[in-house]
Amino acid sequence: MLLLGASLAAGPAMAQTGAARCAGQPSAPVAAGRTPSVKDYEQILRRQPLSARDYYDRGVLHERMDQHSSAVLDYTRAIGLDPCLAQAWERRGAAHASLGRFEQALQDLDESLRIDASSSSAQVNRGAAYEAMGQNQRALEDFDRAIALDPRSAYAHARRGASLERTGQIEAALAEYGEAVRLDPDDARTYVLRSRTLVRERQFERALGDLDQALRLNPRDAKTHQSRAAVYAASGDQARAIEDYSAAIRFDPHYALAYQGRGDAYARTGRPELALQDYSEVIRLKPNNPYAYYSRGLVLARTGDPLRAIEDLDQAIARKPDFAPAFRQRGMSQKKLGRLERAIADFDAAIRLDGRDTVALNELAWLLATSTEAQWRNGLRAVELARTACNLSGWKVPDLFDTYAAALAEAGRFEDAVKWQKAALESAEFARAHGEGARARLQLYLQGKPFRAP
Repeated sequence: MLLLGASLAAGPAMAQTGAARCAGQPSAPVAAGRTPSVKDYEQILRRQPLSARDYYDRGVLHERMDQHSSAVLDYTRAIGLDPCLAQAWERRGAAHASLGRFEQALQDLDESLRIDASSSSAQVNRGAAYEAMGQNQRALEDFDRAIALDPRSAYAHARRGASLERTGQIEAALAEYGEAVRLDPDDARTYVLRSRTLVRERQFERALGDLDQALRLNPRDAKTHQSRAAVYAASGDQARAIEDYSAAIRFDPHYALAYQGRGDAYARTGRPELALQDYSEVIRLKPNNPYAYYSRGLVLARTGDPLRAIEDLDQAIARKPDFAPAFRQRGMSQKKLGRLERAIADFDAAIRLDGRDTVALNELAWLLATSTEAQWRNGLRAVELARTACNLSGWKVPDLFDTYAAALAEAGRFEDAVKWQKAALESAEFARAHGEGARARLQLYLQGKPFRAP
């Protein structure tokens, strides 16, 4: 989030201008407050084609409309006409950063500061670019300089707060946000930044308070609606999450992240058809997004369509080859179709990518312990996998005891199988959900027989 609300989104590269650098005194700053439309500027620039200020003003307007490529063109024209206009270098740097062109952004912001070393806003924007590149220490240095230049820059304090939070200095970060709010209580961006820190600390109620305030100040901001929706979802209020995701979509119909979030909320509340529609829209907007394919595949699997689920999971894995949950879910769908060799391969891949995935460990252990096809059974490995899952869960999950017992029985350790099957049945919740089948398995183990899944 750079100044003027420019977002840090990926985009295509564009060549730098060949305009000469400023060799003289900085041009006078551009005054704020002009409000013509883009069409108005077209007429103004036809009358005054050599006005760097008008190109700059139109660039600011394009930037506020999230038209960052158009903004870059206007700032480039302004720089060509007046290389000493530091603000044009600064804003072009911010626009480049919004398009993901961070090296070009830094070049422009360096030039802006060379022309006018007293610009606090240019320091903040350069710090934001460094932050987006993962260079948090350099970002902090720039935010420190910005505050030294202008101690009353609320947004510089807010950005320094965000950088401090990334280094784990939570109290210092919250103090910076508090100072930013004191200096400018009407800047919605500060409340959004503070809410992110509060969410990471799982202080959902305080985070919602900040997002409520941000939306009172800027009620049509799609990203803030999306952020509040995510907090509602994390705190279990799916109905309000859906309302906010829908508001975000209403204000920005191309907001893929909001469709993804709303799809997740629909899936959690048992509305798979609506979830599928939203995931399909994400795929239309962002066809290379592996999470949308995974999410849609998950819903298809849960609604009894394993073939279509596998198609989507194939797409997710093609786009993200290290996507462990997609391998695990594809293994479960392959298993439903009786493709046990493929299922085992997928479970193995999931475990190789994430050795702490207790679901994949449990699924593979159960298959190797209980398959009706002897070629796939492997009691010793099933015991190892099931024990690992129990260890990872702290021996607190009765469903995993059930699998461990089945594996022990397949390995011929029936006394131990009886012990762990009884342990599973000691859980009232497990007994209510799975008692009939679990007691039948217990009888088999007492008779010295392993269990075979139907």
